[in-house]
Amino acid sequence: MAPRSSRKEFRTSVILTEGQFKRVREMAQANDASIAWVLRQAVDRYLEAQGAASMDRGDKPPETTQVR
Repeated sequence: MAPRSSRKEFRTSVILTEGQFKRVREMAQANDASIAWVLRQAVDRYLEAQGAASMDRGDKPPETTQVR
């Protein structure tokens, strides 16, 4: 099977509450898209907002996420 793109992609998992999952699933269905697409869009928007906010403040993001 050929790769989808030349850029590296990483798989991750996240645990959602039942309410979060239902809302994400509804958004995916409304956009005729996958749940993964909705989550990637959300991550992109969050990162853009945090990047703009941290550049304004000159802050570093908190180190609360573990990478395995």
